[in-house]
Amino acid sequence: MFHWTGTILTTSLHKRWCKKVANMKRALKVEIQGREIIKPSHPTPHHLRNLELSLLDQTNYSLYVCTCFLYKVNNNVKADQVSQRLKSSLSETLTKFYPFAGRVKDDFSIECNDEGVEFIDGRADGFLSEYLQNPDQKLLTEFQPFGGKGDPIAGKGPLLILQVTFFKCGGVAITTLSSHKLIDALSSSIFISCWAAVARGEFRKAVVPEFVAASIFPPSESFVPFPTHFSPAESNRFVFDASKLAQLQAEVASASVPRPSRVEALTALIWKCARTASRSNRGFARPSLLVQAVNLRSVVVPPLSENSVGNSIGFMPAQTSEKEMELQELVCKLRKAKDEFSNNGIQTLLETKSILNVSESTRDKFERDEIDFFSFTSMISFPVHEGADFGWGKPIHVTFPNYTTPNVVILVSTEDGAGIEAFVYLSPEDMPIFERSQELLSFATLNPPVQVNEKEKGSFASKSSL
Repeated sequence: MFHWTGTILTTSLHKRWCKKVANMKRALKVEIQGREIIKPSHPTPHHLRNLELSLLDQTNYSLYVCTCFLYKVNNNVKADQVSQRLKSSLSETLTKFYPFAGRVKDDFSIECNDEGVEFIDGRADGFLSEYLQNPDQKLLTEFQPFGGKGDPIAGKGPLLILQVTFFKCGGVAITTLSSHKLIDALSSSIFISCWAAVARGEFRKAVVPEFVAASIFPPSESFVPFPTHFSPAESNRFVFDASKLAQLQAEVASASVPRPSRVEALTALIWKCARTASRSNRGFARPSLLVQAVNLRSVVVPPLSENSVGNSIGFMPAQTSEKEMELQELVCKLRKAKDEFSNNGIQTLLETKSILNVSESTRDKFERDEIDFFSFTSMISFPVHEGADFGWGKPIHVTFPNYTTPNVVILVSTEDGAGIEAFVYLSPEDMPIFERSQELLSFATLNPPVQVNEKEKGSFASKSSL
């Protein structure tokens, strides 16, 4: 059976990446006050000490995925008190999410040994407004545990690393690094919602996670890893308001797809502009492969609970040749991929032991770096903002620092739920061309300042016992 090998961060790429990050402008410095290992408040029972990985867990690398939640809080915050409350509520939450406190044992299991997760306490030398006025991810390199440096592979280290950083103004940043070996985007969202509910003292709203994915997707010795290239990535944020999204949907509609969704329309636009950037940079066109993540929890038989934790995502592949394609054509490609996955995607996944169903010739092109490979994830239906209220209101901004994986796009709802924010990660060579695309900018606003709704500005005392 063919196995993707991907391109793990080679020594030369690692040096290029670290040099690039070292040269970034770091307007916001963070002084680390302490590092602790937080363990579950109660020992994990002996019969739960081994968690079988599912096929979907096996196919994912132990890659850390970073999410940063930013909060506008009154400046009367007592940082030490808040930090202690977060740690104690985290310990309580890990009793339910006990595998997160374990370690990867091998390709088939997590050892739920209560070794714990890492918790880092930091103090920023600046104000939250410095980022909100210029929301550049380069300003947040020290708000994640590796500071934008180090190895992005979790390996057999902690499955979860958390950093809380306090600004001079009282603002707070909570950053999570979660290993994709076990934790997909919805799993992370479920965990954050539960931890936040415990921190607020609303224990009845803390969900009970289910770790049962292996019963539907049993592990296999012949699993095929998901293909991944690690190399330097530049990021930028594009905001699409409701009226522009409606206009885009109208323009990409066709007889074949008369009512495209917002995600289909936006995916087609970004895909087209990214292909154009690649062609302009290289001087020639290449075929492209785009994969869209799909939540499998509700589509498998029997369906998994929405509180099912573990990787439960598949990928819908859509391909193009070297020729340039219009938006309507790309939307048709995306809809066809969706229909084909709906018909036989899960059965194919179980038969091939691979979450990406493409031809061997396409795989060969990926291995030889002869195809543009894009990965899209939509988190629009996830409670990214609503579930992350730790007692001082919803986050005013959520971002996803990524310095190592280009050709990735993450879509999330704006804070008011009306628009969509697209976080785009491309190579340092492609990004300058992409972000100047007039077709893209006719619908998007390039990285505008984060608008703060003063009603969401929180106070610890008003919402919880913090």
